[in-house]
Amino acid sequence: MMGANASSAGTGLGPSGAEGWAQSERTVLMDAGHPPQVHLTIPATSRYLRLARLTAAGLAGDLGYSVDAIEDLRIAVDELCAAIIDATPANASLDLTYREIDGGLEVTGRCRSHSGEVPELHGVARELLNMLADEYSIGAIDGHRDFRLVKYAEGGAP
Repeated sequence: MMGANASSAGTGLGPSGAEGWAQSERTVLMDAGHPPQVHLTIPATSRYLRLARLTAAGLAGDLGYSVDAIEDLRIAVDELCAAIIDATPANASLDLTYREIDGGLEVTGRCRSHSGEVPELHGVARELLNMLADEYSIGAIDGHRDFRLVKYAEGGAP
C-alpha cells in the first residue's frame, strides 16, 4: 500500500484557544486492488466539522453525485460527527475515513469519549438521518464512539 499526503498537517486554520494551532491531516491511501481512501483527522470540536462536511461534499462531487445528494450527505456527516464528539476530552481528535463503495460513498468516524455509552441521537437528527442516509450506524466500544454512514449517488443501494 502506498500513501500520498493530500495536504500537510498544520493547515494554518488559526488558533484553537488553549489547544494552540489546529492541525488537520488528510491522507489518500491507494492500493491497486481497492478504491482510494481519504483519512481526515481534526480536533473533536464543532468548530472543525465544516472540514468533515467539505471533504464529503468534494468527494461526492467527484463521484458524480447530484447537488441534492451532496447536500444530503453533508447534513448526515454533520449530524453523526456532532453526535460522537459530544462529551469528548478537550484534546480528542475525530478520525474520519472516506471510501468509495459500489456506487456510493462510505464515511466512518471515531473519537475518544469520556463515556463508554452509545451516543443518543436527538429525535430530529434521527429523522434527518433516516431520510438522508442510505445506511448509518452509531455506537461505542473501548472508550471510543464511532459511526458508519453510506450514501449512494442515486439515492439507494446498487
